[in-house]
Amino acid sequence: ITMNPGYAGRQALPENLKALFRGVMMMVPNFQIIKKVKLCSVGYSQYEMLSFKFFVLYDTCKLQLSNQKHYDWGLRNILSVLRTMGASKRNNMDKPESYLVYQTLRDMNLSKLVAQDVPLFLSILADLFPSMSAPPKAEYPDMEQALMEECEKDGKIFYEGPEGSEGTRGGWVGKVIQLYETTKVRHGIMLVGPTGGGKSTIFYLLRRVLHKIMDLQHRACRFNPKAIRAQQMYGEVDPVSQEWTTGVFAAMWAKACNRDNPYNTWITADGPVDAI
Repeated sequence: ITMNPGYAGRQALPENLKALFRGVMMMVPNFQIIKKVKLCSVGYSQYEMLSFKFFVLYDTCKLQLSNQKHYDWGLRNILSVLRTMGASKRNNMDKPESYLVYQTLRDMNLSKLVAQDVPLFLSILADLFPSMSAPPKAEYPDMEQALMEECEKDGKIFYEGPEGSEGTRGGWVGKVIQLYETTKVRHGIMLVGPTGGGKSTIFYLLRRVLHKIMDLQHRACRFNPKAIRAQQMYGEVDPVSQEWTTGVFAAMWAKACNRDNPYNTWITADGPVDAI
């Protein structure tokens, strides 16, 4: 049993239950060594210097950026960024390694930052790579062309808006691209915004775009988690008959995870977000 109640979503164990288990203390992992080894294993020759910059960036972000519930500077985020750095290295063997690390660190973290933290995050990155100008945002011409066609077909406005910080894409199109980049490295994604902000349209059009460019259908299963009890969502045991009843979400998950499905499924929990 992992007993770190400070972690988001975890609860402390009751004392009478805790007494039944033997406690084992664990050391906090050395993130810099993990980054160094992973960068070396995916082909970076300057892994010593780049892993140190990666470590300093995340350590500084923990201290200086605002304390938001959805910010994650831990190992889960680090490993997904490292996997993307490996893919960037394999696809761009001719580009400088510092350039690839700078671009990946910026592109993979910018979408989750609140507006007030973006300038500070970009200035920290610029300080870590002083001899290099900010690399351009990664481009997806096929995806953007397909998105423009789908917008025209649906009568939607292909709104690019003003250019974002450090040359990043702005407007609604920029958010679609950020979601597209996130889907390539994450399985669970939260899209947060005000009513009428375009969240549902982003999901709807991006599914159609991915169907077109990947030739693989993307379906959506939507449910409102606030419309049912937690037991009905995940499943429960009947107190009288001791019979297990599968919950709505568990049944949807089992159906979507069938490897024989000739399509991808996005399970969308469409409802208000609880404060953790």
